[in-house]
Amino acid sequence: MLNKFFGGIKDIWFCTKYFAKFAWKHLPIYYLYILMSVIISTAGPFVSIIGSKYLINEIVYEQNRNMNMIIFWVAFICIGTYIHVVGNKFANEKQNYCNDQFDRMLHMEISSNTMKMKFEYTENSEMLDSINKAGRAFEQTNLIQGLTDGIVGLLSNILVLAGVIYIVVKCSVWLIIPVLLSFVVNTYITMKTTKIKEQYFSEAMEMDRVVDYYIDELTTGEYAKDIRIYLSDDMIIDNQKKQSNGIYNLSKKSEMKIWNKDKAAVMTTEVCDIVVYIILGINTLTEKIAVGDFSSLVQAILKFTEALNGISRGLLELKYTASVLKYYIDYIEQAEIDRKYEESKNAVVPNINNGVSIEFKNVSFKYPNTDVYILKNINTIIHSGEHLSIVGKNGAGKTTFIKLLCRLYEVTEGEILVNGVNINDIEYSKYLDLLSVVFQDYKLMAFSIKDNIDMGQNKYPDVENKINELCEIVEIDSWINSLKDKQNTNLYKMFDESGIEPSGGQAQKLAIVRALYKDSPIVVLDEPTAALDPIAEFEVYNNFDKLVGGKTAVYISHRLSSCRFCDRIIVFDGGTIIEDGSHDKLMENQKGFYYNMYNTQAKHYQN
Repeated sequence: MLNKFFGGIKDIWFCTKYFAKFAWKHLPIYYLYILMSVIISTAGPFVSIIGSKYLINEIVYEQNRNMNMIIFWVAFICIGTYIHVVGNKFANEKQNYCNDQFDRMLHMEISSNTMKMKFEYTENSEMLDSINKAGRAFEQTNLIQGLTDGIVGLLSNILVLAGVIYIVVKCSVWLIIPVLLSFVVNTYITMKTTKIKEQYFSEAMEMDRVVDYYIDELTTGEYAKDIRIYLSDDMIIDNQKKQSNGIYNLSKKSEMKIWNKDKAAVMTTEVCDIVVYIILGINTLTEKIAVGDFSSLVQAILKFTEALNGISRGLLELKYTASVLKYYIDYIEQAEIDRKYEESKNAVVPNINNGVSIEFKNVSFKYPNTDVYILKNINTIIHSGEHLSIVGKNGAGKTTFIKLLCRLYEVTEGEILVNGVNINDIEYSKYLDLLSVVFQDYKLMAFSIKDNIDMGQNKYPDVENKINELCEIVEIDSWINSLKDKQNTNLYKMFDESGIEPSGGQAQKLAIVRALYKDSPIVVLDEPTAALDPIAEFEVYNNFDKLVGGKTAVYISHRLSSCRFCDRIIVFDGGTIIEDGSHDKLMENQKGFYYNMYNTQAKHYQN
């Protein structure tokens, strides 16, 4: 138990130090509001304790009654209470404002750091749970607010406790015993309830991510057509209900456990308060203390109990808060580790003045936490200016080949070289400058057409003219110019009621324009024409040289007729390259994989 306690203290210190640096960096005035809260919260109780003692004694004992002193103590209590209430309100409002700013900053930290992490984490269920827990930390604890409120409360209670002990012990040491008993019992109960909360958070977050996925399916247009056609909304809603009910039942069960323990804590406190009142009552009746002292000591004992329990509860609440916030910190630090790992490399800038060639040298790859090789001993060179087509059956390893080329994953064995330089030795952002990619599952965003193409690059003096030029080449300019706001038309209706829904072919052409706009020396097209009709596909391939020019081009296609436009074709099967050559060369081998695939497709078109 002690190990857990000190482990919790270590977590509190770790989180406090982390967020203290964060707050000091972004809003140092926040510390002024915290100091104000501590001073006001500490001084407030003593206004009532001291003021009521002298006021009651002045009123009760007529022979020594002094009207001026009565007025003074009334004013003292009123003004002190006013300062306490107004000051606390002011400090809390300022802290809340800062906390809102921190929340926004920290949400942005999650977003920006996600992009710094290795891509493989985005397909890892454990990391997805971590991302979810990091985000939910805000909702569960208000993040910095939960931490700072706990620390302010802890400091205030310690200072109040120090002052109240002096007042109470002067009257009777016996008054301390029932209060300490209440403290010990309440601390034990709070430790138990905190453990219940931590367990609930961990279990509920796993189910919560599933619920979010179902909500996303039902509310996102991406899934809407399939859900409606197959009438699967009831199935999804039922699954969502099961998960939601699971969270509800877990919450209800946890709350019931906490409630039962809280009842025991309240009962213990009440019994101890009764004992305190009896001791004070006897001392008052025997005239050991004055009536005003009785009132003052009752308040002091209540504050003593409140402060002790506040310290205990505060530490355990801070422990819970820290355990939740640690999900956020661990997530951010993982991204920071990945970033520093990239920066620690001796970045090499390859000479690309004479073009870009890419060599896969003895490359093998298996996905993290698996034993099955997706690619095995791949050896090939993509020469500068070469147009290469990659073909093969589904699951042959084509898309994985592209992922490795794009550095979304690191090779398990072997290396990939750009002009003789290992791609892992090139600064990541500089390497990405070499690539323009249209993925098979490309995404357009709910931005304007222009922003979807430019993506914040601002590469050209006249962005609109450059986009028009490329749209003409891809033959999508007439559609864009027919729109009311042309390039400034927003896609989708997520943020704009007048937003338009592009067809599959239009969206794919926009994705191709985006890749060409980036103007990188290597163009990668993963199924670039899958959503186009045969005529539109022919037009794209007919303009292929015009589209890509002398750049190095790599693309995947299931329609083998498109391969005729390429200089070379490599055929994947079972994670290995089984054929390599031009279309004409591969067609010479009538027993070859490519020959059979090509003729099979040709027969379908003829039939």
